[in-house]
Amino acid sequence: MKKIIFSILIIALVFFVLIVIGENRFENPIMVLDDVDSSPVPGEPGLARVNESGWSVPVKLGFNDIGWEDSSYITKDGRYVLFFYHPTPSQFDEEAKKATGVNDGRIYFSKRPFTTKELHPASKPGFPSDGGPYIAQNGDFYYMSIGIFKPLRIVKNGKRLNLGTGDEESNPHYCDAEDELYFDSPDGQRIAVHKNGETTFLPEPINVPGTQNFQAFVADDCQTMYFTSTRDASEGILPLQVYKSQRLGEFKWSQPQLFLIYPGTGGVGEFSMTRDGNQIVFTQMARDADGVFRNNIYYAERVRN
Repeated sequence: MKKIIFSILIIALVFFVLIVIGENRFENPIMVLDDVDSSPVPGEPGLARVNESGWSVPVKLGFNDIGWEDSSYITKDGRYVLFFYHPTPSQFDEEAKKATGVNDGRIYFSKRPFTTKELHPASKPGFPSDGGPYIAQNGDFYYMSIGIFKPLRIVKNGKRLNLGTGDEESNPHYCDAEDELYFDSPDGQRIAVHKNGETTFLPEPINVPGTQNFQAFVADDCQTMYFTSTRDASEGILPLQVYKSQRLGEFKWSQPQLFLIYPGTGGVGEFSMTRDGNQIVFTQMARDADGVFRNNIYYAERVRN
């Protein structure tokens, strides 16, 4: 009996060491350049529309397949799109997950014109499950991760962060100009900002009681914020839509204006933009012919005169 217990302890120790080594190993092959690539991007038109003049009709990117694409992010130079990917058609289909033998997803990336994808080396097989990638101006690589006995947390350059909320922390976005880390806590509920070692939940009109406000993206100058919200939902929390707000001061923002519209049951979110403000990428969730929700990633750009 003692030998069996000793063997179990050895196996558990080896498993723990492998997890620690895996978490501390970090690699990001993507280099973000100073100029912005504006070469053509092909795709099929979708249902969502930008609620401002001067934008193209959003198109579905070529790397999308029958799986579930989410957590979309276009790099500041427009050369890469990073995203969460799971091979099952719906994240809500537990039976499909069992059939594929995959119960969690990974971070993938696609190089312009965004027709193929490959696994990002920071995202490893097995637990933890990763998503929400973001690359800061200084090259720091952020994402969110959840694993066995480990809550949903933000990871920076391979190291898990604890931002002091006592709850889930997800969907990171770092704004270099103001040294502010935006994130959700709990996941998909409220927008928080970590600055000078302290975390602040944004007051109204960003976080509004009775609504969900999340997935903040802030422009490079930290003066304009885009985020997903349920504030105008007509069917429960749907449709999810993207709103735009201007900074008024420290943790103070203007009344949000509808920026990205989805006409129906489903929604849009996971918004991001290139540094010049001329290209956007987002996730669209829509029902297919069988009534099953599917997630795909879309692209739009300012119309060139």
